[in-house]
Amino acid sequence: MIGRIWNFIKRHKKKVIVTGLAVWGGTYLFRYVRRKFREFQEIESAECLAQARRQHHFDSNQRTCNITVLSMLPKLREVVICLLNTEECTEQLKSIPSNKLQIWEELKILSFTRCVAIVYGCTMMCLLLRIQLNIIGGYMFLDNAAGRNGVSKELAPPEVQEKYLSLIRVFFSEGLAELIPVVKDAVVKETGSISLKEKLSVSNITAIVSQIRERIENGKESTLRELPTLPLGKYMLNVNKTSVQDDIESDIYTRLLYETRDVLESNDFHTVFKLCLDHGFGKLLDFIADHFKEVQKTETSIISLHETSIPVAKLIPFISRLIYKLGSDAPNPLVQEILVLEQTKTFAANIYEAFSHSEDPEDLQLVP
Repeated sequence: MIGRIWNFIKRHKKKVIVTGLAVWGGTYLFRYVRRKFREFQEIESAECLAQARRQHHFDSNQRTCNITVLSMLPKLREVVICLLNTEECTEQLKSIPSNKLQIWEELKILSFTRCVAIVYGCTMMCLLLRIQLNIIGGYMFLDNAAGRNGVSKELAPPEVQEKYLSLIRVFFSEGLAELIPVVKDAVVKETGSISLKEKLSVSNITAIVSQIRERIENGKESTLRELPTLPLGKYMLNVNKTSVQDDIESDIYTRLLYETRDVLESNDFHTVFKLCLDHGFGKLLDFIADHFKEVQKTETSIISLHETSIPVAKLIPFISRLIYKLGSDAPNPLVQEILVLEQTKTFAANIYEAFSHSEDPEDLQLVP
């Protein structure tokens, strides 16, 4: 039997060799493909795991951001009320002073100023914290990934994070203090000539608010026409006023400052900023319209909401108290509307995505 097989092999030597090579090659190719497929599966699995980790960290970061924003509302409201104290004018009026008309005029200006200022303040605070926490969040994700890879270098050490996030206190103490006089000046120019006895409708107030915003946001230069909110960026962060020391941590802090400034000067930011302001002032006008509806119910004659008008003197107390609605603690209707905007969420996701990817993948490779 063995002899027959051997004779067969000798007679078909070439065919046997070719067949053997084909079988060996096929086996080798199969094993190679199987190994590569396993490697591909492992890479895909690692990438999916890394993406899941990134998504989980991002979602957690957004919850932290929302909680932080809401926790800052009492401080924001306190600062605006302190800088625009209508209560002091109200107390003076109770004593029936000789300059009663002058105090009423000042009360009018302060009331309009602080309801406009709280909209700007809430919007700026929301977006500034959103930017800061997503930049830091991105770096924290990379630091965690680097730690799993055995890399000890930190992109955002805890001490730097604390110093960087304390910039919101600078916004409260300096940014708002510089912004409010600008708002007040615009309010004076738009409402200074309006008599206390003059009656205003919802349409009148809408036009006044629009003109106030126009004075605050828009400029004459083409750049400002394209990005009308650009001048407001300096109230959120002024890099030139921020002092740093010459050490490694300060270098990291300085980098964070300039990265934040770059985001604040970007077209994407100002597109979202303007949209948030539009929604914020829309909420302000909604509250005013609701007040007019209540007044409309007390009218003896049947008139439409647009025909309803209220004397300025009677509007002032309501306008003054609006800060307690617009700047209320959680749940805050103005802030909630800003936080749930799809454009705000997308903007935050883009920032996190940009800062959670390493520029040096060999050093900071994401591993499962």
